[in-house]
Amino acid sequence: MYDLESRFDAVLFDLGNTLVAQADPGVPIDELTVTWLPGAEAALDALHGRVPLAIVSNTTTLTAADIARLLGPMADRFATIVATAELGEHKPSPVPVRVALERLGVRPERALLVGDNDSDRAAALAAGVHFAWSGPDLHERITAQLLHAEALERALDGAFPHDPAMADAARTRLDGLAKPAGSLGRLEDAVCRLAVIERTPTPMVDPAAVAVFVADHGIAADDSVTPWPQVVTAIMRETIAGGRAAVSVLAREAQVYVDVTDVGTLPGVPSTVRDARIADGTADLRSGQAMTRLQALQALEVGAATAERLIAGGTRTLAVGEVGMGNTTAAAALIAALCDAPAATVTGRGAGIDDATLARKTVIVAEAVAALPDGADVIEVLARVGGLEIAAMAGCIIGAASLGIPVILDGVITQAAALVAVALEPRTAPFLIAAHSSAEPGSQIALQHLGLRALLDLSLRLGEGTGAALAIPLLRAACAATRDMATIAELLA
Repeated sequence: MYDLESRFDAVLFDLGNTLVAQADPGVPIDELTVTWLPGAEAALDALHGRVPLAIVSNTTTLTAADIARLLGPMADRFATIVATAELGEHKPSPVPVRVALERLGVRPERALLVGDNDSDRAAALAAGVHFAWSGPDLHERITAQLLHAEALERALDGAFPHDPAMADAARTRLDGLAKPAGSLGRLEDAVCRLAVIERTPTPMVDPAAVAVFVADHGIAADDSVTPWPQVVTAIMRETIAGGRAAVSVLAREAQVYVDVTDVGTLPGVPSTVRDARIADGTADLRSGQAMTRLQALQALEVGAATAERLIAGGTRTLAVGEVGMGNTTAAAALIAALCDAPAATVTGRGAGIDDATLARKTVIVAEAVAALPDGADVIEVLARVGGLEIAAMAGCIIGAASLGIPVILDGVITQAAALVAVALEPRTAPFLIAAHSSAEPGSQIALQHLGLRALLDLSLRLGEGTGAALAIPLLRAACAATRDMATIAELLA
């Protein structure tokens, strides 16, 4: 059992999408109803009587009295309720949090705020309060937060909830639909995999998001492996954020949210995206140490924290994507090392290099893998030949899987990240779905090692999360067919 009282003297909660389902905007107060989110009541039961509890909710018209009335008897669990409509100050301002602390007589450093979005987090940090993301099960999330301070630790100690029996349940349902058994081919296999992950024979993919991680690679400082200058990484970072990159357009058409995090681009291009930069890119992997071990762990942490944030906000299918000039070289080295494959079988043309550059790139991959120390663990391999964005994707994959969320892999770079994730935490494997088979030769080797078969084979080689964005509507349609098609029994009744 976690030692709550030694760390905190109060726990504060956001309301909508943290404790209860968020009401649609404009619903009259007298028509509002309360639906408690999974784990919320259990969390309150576990915390009540140990430390004071409070609600700090952004409201436009609701008062604290309105909230108390809506919550009914559960309102008695809270020592105070702060409704920002009565203050004229709303989160991300720290004022509502400070008001709650003043009413409770608790110092900021002894309080924890649980919320679902950046406004909650910003308000907590500005007030000097600790912060935790909510998630699919609030009780589990709070327990994890109290047991582990770091997102990666929480992920590695997570439940990785799934139910293999649901594959048979989904297959039985599919076979009973008004169609020949198995006639939807690999779409049926995908539905069964989602059913196992979501623990229901009728899974859904929405809301869906693609987390794009961006970083530079020292190997791209010259034209040894790519003709593209490193500055293109930051330019594409901003193009994605501006909604004009391929993944931006494809995701918009697919109704998928795009989240962009900079884990380590070179300085020089002003950034408008989330800044989680660990370094100014990696060192050249030819040096034998692309990152320090600490930097690799920090990047894994960024990814795991990103998964927590997006899932707290409501994401229920999470794809991963990347941008980083030269990163097919790092991916090839990781695939070669983790799959015990020759460099020549995993090294490809990336963005379209010529024969001479491919030959040079293959030698670089072979030499980098040969230089790995005997017995190096996966973190050491990642640090020596990987990339910051690859490490972040691996952390994101583990973080999402630990919370029972399906992870859609894009191309060869994300597949390399998945190899890292599964090597670090084997329980991640059942949560992976391969969107497409990349044109890069290492893709097939990585997929085979992961035990995956890609949904699409379109000879894509762009990255960014484009293939994953294209696969999500396909998965959405397959789930809709499973859920909404007539059954043979209905037709014959």
